[in-house]
Amino acid sequence: MKVGSKGYYGLLALADLVQSYKGRQPVQVKDIARRQRIPEEYLGQIMVLLKRANMVHGMRGPTGGYRLARPPENISVAEVLKALEGSLMGVDLRTQRDRHGSSVVARRLIDAWSRAVETAEKMLEEVTLADLCRPDDRARMYYI
Repeated sequence: MKVGSKGYYGLLALADLVQSYKGRQPVQVKDIARRQRIPEEYLGQIMVLLKRANMVHGMRGPTGGYRLARPPENISVAEVLKALEGSLMGVDLRTQRDRHGSSVVARRLIDAWSRAVETAEKMLEEVTLADLCRPDDRARMYYI
């Protein structure tokens, strides 16, 4: 499984929006791009994809921008990656299984890879934006 720049930058942008979620104020792409060090034009394209996937709402105008469409607890990492990167598997293993159906080794390899990807997908479905943005426990410790 490989996460490309769209998936990585998209997760960073959404994490940035989590910070302003409570205030429900839209955040402009240029501000997210500056804070997260993402090329602004590229981020604009990513935000359009996230809007199509109903993860963000866009607002036009001088005070416009983007805000999360749902609570951060309801947006999983897997959902974001699938919306931006497509299938997390990378290769359609059904096609490979059909093409190499006669080889026992090929079938076993494809089955093992399928199980590994399924396990990774399940784990990423359990991790939400809220989990990514949760404060570090050490940050709350006070030393005297």
